[in-house]
Amino acid sequence: MFFSFELHYIFWCLLGLALFLSVVWVVWYNHRSMKLLKFIKYNERTRRYLYPEDLPSVSIVVFANDDEKWLNKFLPSLMRQKYPSPFEVIVVDDASVDGTKDLIGEMMVYFDHLRVVTVPDQTRSLSRKKLAVMLGIKASQHDVILTTNANCQIHSELWLMAMMRNFGPGIDIVLGFSHFSHDNDKGLGKSYRTFDEMTVAMQWLLSAIDGKPYRGTSDSLAYRKEVFFNNKGFSKSLEMKWGDDDIFVSEIANSKNTRLELLPASYVTAHFDDLPHAFSILKSRRIFTSKHVKFKSQFITQGLMSLLYYLRVAAIVVAITFNYTNLMVIAAAALILLLTWLPTMLATFRNCYLLRLPLLLFSTPVMILLRPIINSCYWIKGLFTRKNNYTTIL
Repeated sequence: MFFSFELHYIFWCLLGLALFLSVVWVVWYNHRSMKLLKFIKYNERTRRYLYPEDLPSVSIVVFANDDEKWLNKFLPSLMRQKYPSPFEVIVVDDASVDGTKDLIGEMMVYFDHLRVVTVPDQTRSLSRKKLAVMLGIKASQHDVILTTNANCQIHSELWLMAMMRNFGPGIDIVLGFSHFSHDNDKGLGKSYRTFDEMTVAMQWLLSAIDGKPYRGTSDSLAYRKEVFFNNKGFSKSLEMKWGDDDIFVSEIANSKNTRLELLPASYVTAHFDDLPHAFSILKSRRIFTSKHVKFKSQFITQGLMSLLYYLRVAAIVVAITFNYTNLMVIAAAALILLLTWLPTMLATFRNCYLLRLPLLLFSTPVMILLRPIINSCYWIKGLFTRKNNYTTIL
């Protein structure tokens, strides 16, 4: 081993390229993180919200399919929301075969604003989820619809108020935020699922902040009933099983009629018995529906930056491979990696903290390398399972 600055100019160029790409990556990655922080920290002070006495009446539509356990845990928190205006909770039972019907019947004795709608089991050749939401909306009595799912935990009695305070003049859609419960998630897979969840959230949240809303989450999504019917419901994507949130939001949302709500009291947690399995299914669906949303700049930018990240790593690897005995090259490469990884890990940690996700730090560099590869595997798999995303009409 030796230490020398005498290198072929090609290797100086490779190290210089790696340094330049590292700076580009760090600036981009931290800029996005700071934009989210600024929105959450200062948005409260700059926006105008409705006063409590002006809040609209609302119908909460809850999708349930064999969710007796989750309804028993989480439905009472919905019923006990502190809300000054009238509201109702409509549980749409998608032909459950467990004790969902009996549980709702028992709860209706104690809550007079709880109602139930049943999706016929004989219904085929349609998206069950879209049909359920549509039936819930048609049965609703109020002008604003707020959708969620039976497996969603509402953490605050002010959730409903936080979402509805945004419905001032001209606002038709309010996007809430939901994240997975990782309580029973373990190992390296937990880190990947957390990182992927954080990355996807950053994409659509920042796009909404920039005035280009293209998706929401059915766990916490509100819109005016009039907008739903003016759009003819889900008719434009009726042949697809999914898209009741992202494709639908992409159809009706714009910079003027949409608001993003990120008050911590508005956050929702989605629970699954088998998160790895649920995550895989939901990710496959999201990759499929992403092709049908109107704003794709976040996907393109993310892909480009991932490519630059790989180029940076490749430049460092090549420089070290041909100069592995030169301590100067190794030290320069280590310094470049450190200057990249440290701010990137801190930004990821901050993002996870802001979004109430499990905190990531040291696994971040590995996750950044792994995610594009795993996404490619999902994309290839999707080519062979494409028909599963359509109703049996096709």
